[in-house]
Amino acid sequence: MRQAKAHPPSRREMLTQDARRLVLRLCAPCMLSTLSTGAGALLDATMVSADGAATTAAVGLSFPLTALLQAIGFTLGTGAGSFISRSLGRGDEESARRAASCALVAALAVSGALALAGALFAAPLLAFLGAPEEALAGGVLYARYVLLSGPMLCASLVLGSLLRGQGRAWPVGAASAAGSAVGAALCALLVRGLHWGLRGAGVALLAREAVTLAWLSAATARGAQRPDPRLFTLRPAVWRDILRSGAPALLRQGMVGASGALLNRASAALGGVALAGMSLAVRVTSLIASAVIGFGQGFQPVCGFAAGAGDAKRVDEAYRFCRRAAAIALALAGALLYAFAAPLLSLLGARADVAAFGARALRAQAPVLWAQGAVILMNMLTQSLGLTLRASLVAASRQGYLLWPMLFLLPRLLGETGLVFAQSAADLLAWPVCLLLTRGAIDSVSPRRGAAPPRPALAGTD
Repeated sequence: MRQAKAHPPSRREMLTQDARRLVLRLCAPCMLSTLSTGAGALLDATMVSADGAATTAAVGLSFPLTALLQAIGFTLGTGAGSFISRSLGRGDEESARRAASCALVAALAVSGALALAGALFAAPLLAFLGAPEEALAGGVLYARYVLLSGPMLCASLVLGSLLRGQGRAWPVGAASAAGSAVGAALCALLVRGLHWGLRGAGVALLAREAVTLAWLSAATARGAQRPDPRLFTLRPAVWRDILRSGAPALLRQGMVGASGALLNRASAALGGVALAGMSLAVRVTSLIASAVIGFGQGFQPVCGFAAGAGDAKRVDEAYRFCRRAAAIALALAGALLYAFAAPLLSLLGARADVAAFGARALRAQAPVLWAQGAVILMNMLTQSLGLTLRASLVAASRQGYLLWPMLFLLPRLLGETGLVFAQSAADLLAWPVCLLLTRGAIDSVSPRRGAAPPRPALAGTD
């Protein structure tokens, strides 16, 4: 049994093994992947925080650029990965491989063009995103490293999504862990040891993305659905399938980038301490969200395979389990974050005034983490089922049409208090809105006679 568990689940296991056990089996490496990536980003901010609020803010200014690059990778990767899960659930391997090839080629082309344009116009771009004068020079330096790493980041996101869509999650977790470990060691050496500052953090970022991509490329080359540039096509039917599932990811990540820019502007208007404190708070809450995303990524292939086979009952079973487990875990995480917000930021090297401001933001977010997690899982459900419109509206809720008004109004009305509570208000509004949007989503799964092998007689057996 242990030996079997070391291998990726077969199609039969994806369609018959107890859904809860399968989600847990797949989510562990996915959570390792997302937490490693989130921890690497948090480490970047931590290593440079000792140089002062302006340097911390310089790293935070690149958050919208990272979100934009992730939008490209997640759009194409999630779109192709969801399509691959449904295709393999139907037994259509040829369509799965073509989708994988198209997604990877497009991700490299688009991210490469964006990296070149962004590197040439980094200064005006950051000024537009609300960079204060004292943080602009450092922000431009670090932003150029972020943009240069863009093609590697996007390719890694696509390859990781393709592997997860096949149920091969462990190579993704191992790649992210290896990349983050190399990046962390190099960052400590260059930033703290050799005092290279933002330049050292940028070099460490490039090394992290290079190691991650190399590992994922090697894992992908050993699979049956490995991308082949010769299979790239511009046929509308292929791109319709990819973008139908990928559009919500594009919308969500685009909203993340835009809301990050608005948050930077609102924070900068209140001073460098507010900008640095909010930057660190966002990194911490993003790490928690990464854990939820990793958990949901274990659910997505289970949902996709079951939907492709027409098994609505299995989709519902997996979703209910994930929803309950996430609510319990986030309630506990929120309590711990509320209690230890200030010591946590001090441990990360933040100055006393920066840590105090960031702790206020973390305490405002802690009680509503469960709502943010619920919205993430609703987005993953609708996206995995190919419900483009619903998934897009869910994806754009918390980071878009509900958060933006909060960022415009609350800081103007309540000052610093409005700024720290803006994201919490958006979370509380997004939960009931998304509940309405996802109502009856599982009923859209159409039964397919004879598509799935017989279910096991006892739940929990292979």
